[in-house]
Amino acid sequence: MKSKQSGFTLVEIAIVLVIVGLLLGGVLKGQELITSGKAKALYADKNAFQTAYNTYNDRFRAIAGDDAGASGRFSGQACGVAGAGISAVNGGLGASCSNGDGSGALTAAPQNTSGAAIGWSVVLPAGTTFGNDGSNEMFKMYQHLRAAQLITTDGATPFSQPVNAAGGLTVVNSTAYVTGQMPSLMYIHQTGVAGSIAGALDAANDDGFTNLGGIRSTSNGTTTAPNSVTVGVPYGATTVTISTNLL
Repeated sequence: MKSKQSGFTLVEIAIVLVIVGLLLGGVLKGQELITSGKAKALYADKNAFQTAYNTYNDRFRAIAGDDAGASGRFSGQACGVAGAGISAVNGGLGASCSNGDGSGALTAAPQNTSGAAIGWSVVLPAGTTFGNDGSNEMFKMYQHLRAAQLITTDGATPFSQPVNAAGGLTVVNSTAYVTGQMPSLMYIHQTGVAGSIAGALDAANDDGFTNLGGIRSTSNGTTTAPNSVTVGVPYGATTVTISTNLL
């Protein structure tokens, strides 16, 4: 007596393969949409900060951070100064904001508040120290913009840099850290960005290469070296810092 064999027919196997293919395609498309969404949010962060900076300048005829009249313009409470409650200090408004020197430029700018933790991508000048405080006009900028209700800061002090959509920081200073960038009064850097997100942002708004165009990137924790590569270098999986001209 012959035994009856059981199994899947070719049609059934084909149907299963089609279903698996559709599921995989949906997952990949979903990941692509997530990456694209984060890239758009990150670029929007950059534009929002640039708008905040320009709005402050237009509204007060002063540069945020360099504003010598900030202490009279905003209360200490608005600036988030510790001990800025009702007191005898500053006409009953509490501790005052940190003024800039009114020179028309942001002076004495260190690069970041946490080089090791964030993996900042440059060798710091001799004597440079990190400090999340008002001793520096670049940090005062965040305080002034916050007091004017143009940005929000997520750090422990009013001088903390804003957190960007990738979970890193939005850092602004006057030094181009990626070789070959066009001269600018200031540059905006977005740290802690996954290579896939940075690549999507660059491809959508520039040329898609780390070392060419107006949007450039460098791997976190890697010292910026002279760029002798003339061909475009694509983004990889490494977490990077994106750098673009602010002004």
